Amino acid sequence: MILYDNPLKIELKHYDLFVNGHKHDCSIRKLQKMKDVLFSHVEPISEDDFNLYYMYRSVYSNIEMRFDITVLPPKMLGQEFNKTYGHYHTIAEQNLAYPEVYQVLNGSAIFLLQQKNSDGTVNSIAVSAKARDVVIIPSNFGHVSINPSKEEDLVMSNVVFNGFESIYEDYALNKGAAYYYTEEGFLQNTNYLVKNFKKLTAAELNNKYGFFSDDILLDFVKDPEKFRFLEKPSLLFKP
Repeated sequence: MILYDNPLKIELKHYDLFVNGHKHDCSIRKLQKMKDVLFSHVEPISEDDFNLYYMYRSVYSNIEMRFDITVLPPKMLGQEFNKTYGHYHTIAEQNLAYPEVYQVLNGSAIFLLQQKNSDGTVNSIAVSAKARDVVIIPSNFGHVSINPSKEEDLVMSNVVFNGFESIYEDYALNKGAAYYYTEEGFLQNTNYLVKNFKKLTAAELNNKYGFFSDDILLDFVKDPEKFRFLEKPSLLFKP
């Protein structure tokens, strides 16, 4: 699968990523590292069942920011669809955490966002995205990425500030996100008190924050200043 010809040639061969002809480093999230956030126990049948998703970091980068690619194969984790672990980001400035921008390169995705309220509840947003859609992850939202297909790989890219750190504790302590996405649809995780849950398209979410891009890699290479808010979120978000 050729993801890009320009400005870099990026090609995915099975789950090996090649950048300008060179194999890129990969980190694999294994099943045993996901057990804390799954809806139910999953017993692997084959060796391939252990590999839930593949992360290729710094496919392209500058001093401040980097462009990554992540691949989620079409797997069922018991009743729920394959997903990432889920995390929040560290604070960047003025009580605003580092945001992030994603783009679906192949397949479809559900980005499950959640924001903590001062009363201990959470607000949750399920964002549906198809191939080529760009999705902004707003400041102070945790997020999980889900492949809602049984047949097609989800391939997605992201741009993020190099200095951020992922915070996994809330997801580990609460056995995942506020919702699980299963064959029956969204099932609430009873470890959370959900104040508000809504479903948005990628365009609806992006419009709310006034961020637009047709291709985050091309924009990142040509105009990195467009992504300056990833380092200084107050440029786009209110404290």
